Amino acid sequence: MHISNIYVKNFRNFSDFSMDLSIGFQTIIGENNIGKSNLYRAIRLVLDKGISYKERILNEKDFHGYPNLNINDHIIISIDFQGDNISSFPNLHAIKTSDNSARVVYLFAHKSRLIETEEEFSRVEIKDFRYNLYGGGNSLKFEDVIELNKITFKELEGINLFFITAFRNIYRDLHGKNDSLLNQYCLSREKAEEEQKQIQEILSSSSDSLNDLDFIPDLSSTIEKKANQIAGEYFSFPISLSFLSNYEADSLNHLNIFFNPYANKNIPISTLGLGQKNILYLSLFLSKLINERSSHELNILLIEEPEAHLHPQLQKLLFSNLGVLPNTQVLMTSHSTHIASDCELKNLNILFNNNNGITKSFSPFSNGLLTPRESQLLKRYLDATRSELFFASAVIFVEGVAEQFLIPAIANQKYSINLVEYNISVIPIHSRYFDPYLKLVQEGSLEISACAIIDGDSKEVSEGESTTAVENAEKLRVEGRVGVFPGKETLEIDLFPNKNVNNSYLKNCFNNLGHGQSFSNLMSVSQNWNSELINRIDNTVKKGRFAQELSLLIDEKFETPRYIFEAIRFIAKQKNIEIKC
Repeated sequence: MHISNIYVKNFRNFSDFSMDLSIGFQTIIGENNIGKSNLYRAIRLVLDKGISYKERILNEKDFHGYPNLNINDHIIISIDFQGDNISSFPNLHAIKTSDNSARVVYLFAHKSRLIETEEEFSRVEIKDFRYNLYGGGNSLKFEDVIELNKITFKELEGINLFFITAFRNIYRDLHGKNDSLLNQYCLSREKAEEEQKQIQEILSSSSDSLNDLDFIPDLSSTIEKKANQIAGEYFSFPISLSFLSNYEADSLNHLNIFFNPYANKNIPISTLGLGQKNILYLSLFLSKLINERSSHELNILLIEEPEAHLHPQLQKLLFSNLGVLPNTQVLMTSHSTHIASDCELKNLNILFNNNNGITKSFSPFSNGLLTPRESQLLKRYLDATRSELFFASAVIFVEGVAEQFLIPAIANQKYSINLVEYNISVIPIHSRYFDPYLKLVQEGSLEISACAIIDGDSKEVSEGESTTAVENAEKLRVEGRVGVFPGKETLEIDLFPNKNVNNSYLKNCFNNLGHGQSFSNLMSVSQNWNSELINRIDNTVKKGRFAQELSLLIDEKFETPRYIFEAIRFIAKQKNIEIKC
């Protein structure tokens, strides 16, 4: 069994939100402040038995849009489950919607709409709102939900939700204490009671040896006498010094984890980096979870940003190992492009705001949007840099590294638009095959502003090839949101179409890269300008190096090709950015 859908209406930044989830590990990504933590909060309101009744009572700020409350205002959060074995969960009959599906609904509304009451309400106040949990049902309309059977958490036995916050107290949980993670893990072991007794015996023996020392009775006696002097005989009390009490349950409190780089060298874990402590924390938590698993239970694990303080390779390793827990569905929020580029494609869920400011969800590989070949190609190219498009609020797709250097420089120096400041990413696809990328941003998919800047290459490819690439891309235009902007030739020829246009930039670029003579030779040619220019850039200077140097030289006087200007203006308009022409 697994969560198959999360529906949230009118809660925080979610006006009418739905996310479909597939079986297995789920990665949830998106730019900052997009609602990942709000989504977790919504899930916990429905399923987390550790949240108190008081915490489930919301306030005005939890309503979407911060409205002046109306008596009809309400919040609905629904969690759907699917699985072939739901009938094997004996306590879930109250939430079943069919033999292989179930639903739990949280409804927060004015109490006059939830219960029959003769009480009169002269004004609508948040103190008069209440919540109920409901099970089952096939409709999420308010009037249908309130007709369902109310449930309590007794009807959710067998569904266990765990939440690991990004602000977890790692250091405390790696030490003994009654409520520490280390203590809980020890108690979850199959032979915990027997192991606890063995620890108790050793510590008791150590305590006896401690009291054989001459100065120990003196220490306790001195403290006891001082207490008697301060508080008097009536309020003072006898004490002793020991390693533990006589209660076996306390024995685990004396266990601590140490860094042990050499034999017999226990070093406090405070000396470890945050990344290593993070790994220890997750190792303990997952070990405890596995020990407590049951074949007739579903564990749901919500993890916030587990990649914190981990280098890229370790992020990917951690990611792959989190996805193989038995009877457990893991949902993980992340800001890591390394994790986003390496996850199982069907389980990647992107939160984004469309151009109307509505928060939506998109899973790029689970809705049949791409052909199998396109999915394979996209997976191959979604390395850590290009997966950046899933965190952007707008995207400019370009062919290669030259455009990646030059487009941001032109936007910034020529038109005073810092693309990074507006979370606009320039994404090189390293080909002219834009179709899979443009399919991602169609209606009903990742509905963000996007455009493609494509070389014309009319003289560089076989007849008809350029036209086909451009025409295929242009078929994927979306009016007012996704644009396609083809050039005439290659980027470099369009930037320097003859000896006169942007000549000083071309000269400085060649000179700064140590190829002044090559520039002089270029200026002396009387024909075949395009081929001579490209030959020197590609073979003498090298294309990427040339673009990098040119990006440093561009200023407000640089003559920008019309199609590049149009592409930048298009994206600027979508983001309500005033462009300096």
